[in-house]
Amino acid sequence: MRKIQLFLQPDLPVVREARELESVCKAHDGLFGSLYLDPALNFSPDIPALLTLHEDDRLLGLITFFAPTQAEAELTGLTHPDVRRTGVFRALAAEAATQAAAFGIPELLFVCEPQVLSGVAALAAIGATLEYSEYSLRYDRSLPPERLAVPAGLSLRRAEEADLDVMAQISAACFQEPAERARQFLARALGLETRAQYLALLDGAPVAIGGVGIEADEATIYGIGVSPDMQGRGIGRGVVALLLRRLLSSSDNDVLIEVDSANAGALHLYLACGLTKESTSGYYRIRADRLASGSQFRR
Repeated sequence: MRKIQLFLQPDLPVVREARELESVCKAHDGLFGSLYLDPALNFSPDIPALLTLHEDDRLLGLITFFAPTQAEAELTGLTHPDVRRTGVFRALAAEAATQAAAFGIPELLFVCEPQVLSGVAALAAIGATLEYSEYSLRYDRSLPPERLAVPAGLSLRRAEEADLDVMAQISAACFQEPAERARQFLARALGLETRAQYLALLDGAPVAIGGVGIEADEATIYGIGVSPDMQGRGIGRGVVALLLRRLLSSSDNDVLIEVDSANAGALHLYLACGLTKESTSGYYRIRADRLASGSQFRR
C-alpha cells in the first residue's frame, strides 16, 4: 500500500533514506544539484520541509518544500527510476499543492535539471511551465582569490541583529521585495548555524549584502546585492572577492554561486571572478490551485 508522509524537521533516518534515493537518481539521470532539507528558512515552522511516498517500507519518491516567503514555494521532486510513470510524482505534487493552500501559498516553482527528460515531461503533464533557468557555478580553487581587485575602503563583516534594518533596505531595493519581508527572512538567516550573513561597508557606510550557506563539503554564496546608488563601482566584484578569501582560507569546502541565466551582468561578473558553469536548473511555475487538492495516499 502506498502512503504519503509529511516531515516538518526530517530526522537522521529520514534524511539518510532521502539521500539514498538522491544517489540513485544522480547515477541514473546525471544530476548535479543536491536536495535542500533544512526547514529553518521556511516562513512558518509548521510547513513540511519534506514529503515522501512509500510503498510498504520502500521509498518511491519525495518532494522537498522550501517556502521562505508566503508568495511561493520552491519544490524539488525525485522518483525512483523503477516506478516512474506510475503516479508517484503526481500524487506528491497534489499533496504539495494541498499544503501550499493550507499556508496561503498561491504559487509553486518546481526545479528540474533539463537533462532529466522524464522530469520535464512530468512537469508538462501537470501543466507547469518553464519560467526561467538558473546556473550553478563552481569556483576554480587553483586560482588565488587575492588576485581579484577590491575597491579601496571596502570591507566585509558578519552581520548582526542591529544590521537588520539596513540590510532589509538594501535587499528590498536590489531584489524588488517588501522591506519587511526581506527583514523577516534575514532575521531567520542570522539565527542559523548553517548560514552566515554578511554586510559590506565602503569607508564605514553599508553598501551591500551577501550570504553563505554551508552544507556537507560545499559553501554556496547567495543573495549578493549592492545598493542601487553604489552600483557600477566594482563593489559587487569586491564583495565576491572578499567572500572567496574568507571561505577559501577557513576551509576546504568547494564554493558555488547560483545565478539566474537572464542576469547577464551577474553571470559575467561571476565568470570573471573564476567561477565556471557546472549545471543548469529550470524553474517551472504552476498555481497551487491548478493541482488536485488532495491525495488518497496521505496518512
